[in-house]
Amino acid sequence: MRPDIALMIAVFLDLLGFGMIVTNVQLHIESLVPKGFPAGPVIGAVLASTFVVQTLVSPRWGEASDRIGRKPVVVICSVLSAVGMLVYGFSVNLPLAFLSRIFSGLGAANVAVAQAMLSDEYEGEARTAALGRLSAALSAGLIIGPILGGQLAKRGHALTFGLLPDGAMAVGVVGGIASMLGALVLFLALPNVPPKEARQPGAKRMVFDVALLKDVPAVRPLILMAAIAWFSLAMLEGTFLRLINRLFGYDEDAFGFIFGYESLLGVVIQGVAIGWLARKFGDRRLLVVAYLAQGLGLALNPFAGTLQSFIWPLATLFVASTLFAFGTGVANPTIGGLASKAVPSDRQGELFGLLQAARSIGFVLGPILGGALFDVHPAWPYYLAGLVCVGAALVVSRWSEAKPTGTVNV
Repeated sequence: MRPDIALMIAVFLDLLGFGMIVTNVQLHIESLVPKGFPAGPVIGAVLASTFVVQTLVSPRWGEASDRIGRKPVVVICSVLSAVGMLVYGFSVNLPLAFLSRIFSGLGAANVAVAQAMLSDEYEGEARTAALGRLSAALSAGLIIGPILGGQLAKRGHALTFGLLPDGAMAVGVVGGIASMLGALVLFLALPNVPPKEARQPGAKRMVFDVALLKDVPAVRPLILMAAIAWFSLAMLEGTFLRLINRLFGYDEDAFGFIFGYESLLGVVIQGVAIGWLARKFGDRRLLVVAYLAQGLGLALNPFAGTLQSFIWPLATLFVASTLFAFGTGVANPTIGGLASKAVPSDRQGELFGLLQAARSIGFVLGPILGGALFDVHPAWPYYLAGLVCVGAALVVSRWSEAKPTGTVNV
């Protein structure tokens, strides 16, 4: 089997498992919180723990892959990810739930190492094509995983022929088996390639290297905008299942279809429409529209309850999801494109690290704050995230287009 095919299969299986667990984790953690204790911050902390661990260990995995080779690291990370899912399936208390997410964070570097392996093996257009195929496999997992996970979470006992008694166990065990199969494919199919001499095993990396923020001022507002985009997404992902369950009694299967739909729409936008939209409207105007759509989509979600006397709630939720998915699908690559224009070609790697840091910050703060606000009022996380996105649109509307190594005028 070709290495790139093996990586695609493994990434698909791992993201399939991840997508399955996403559909169940909010209600499952809520069921483990002691009565009388606020559930929102606990759910947020459990979700955020994955990204805290990922942020701390991913640079170390990168160093290890430079030193001992890509294959051992990508296999170990895939096994750790699978173990995290299996532990989740048997998480009958909060410590086990935290442990499952910590394992997931420890193994979350598998996709980045897979990308590095393809970058080692291919050059030029072949590299771009290989990375594109890996991205497609990742997206397919995020589309199919939530739909399958929603069904397993609701009908796991029947779908597993009585072997797995509840939804959390079903999604955890099936997701863990899928991810472990991916690790086995990697172990059997990937060649043992020694590290290249050009890599420097003794080099040390900071968790966040912020020198670029000082050297290229244009990057500062762009990194802030990236953190805002991820923060808004994390607010939604950390509370959406609880929202539709509280307002309408919808459960994991409805969440799975909506989340899968958002992932599919994001793939279509980023894979087909984003280039045409950028050429027609320009990055800055496109980013303004994206943030407005994202903010409107977020704020519209709670109104599905208010409007249900006139409109079927699922219809309102799908309209909100369409707006949000469009905004997110446009904002993230547009920010990356603007930032790339502002940074010299020899520092693009530093830029990628900062964008990853912004993602981590958003996914740490978003679930915790969103969960706490949800306990006060279910609509508040959506109103706050919507206002933040509208504020970001207003700020972006005052920018001039970024120039390489220039500054953004605000």
